[in-house]
Amino acid sequence: MELEKAVIEAILKIGLPVKIGQLEKETGIDRNTLQKVVNDLSIKGILTTDRCYNKITAVKGESDDR
Repeated sequence: MELEKAVIEAILKIGLPVKIGQLEKETGIDRNTLQKVVNDLSIKGILTTDRCYNKITAVKGESDDR
């Protein structure tokens, strides 16, 4: 749960869209662990991901100004 919180905070700090590599640089957590956390958050409906480009495109509860 702490990893999930750290990932969400990093995503909000970086801004959207975010790639796993950007998260890796920001958090210092290894890529495979980040991918697992992002996949879990996506399954729970907290994050929206773009599988084609492997980007996180939205966080539930955040406004989308597009």
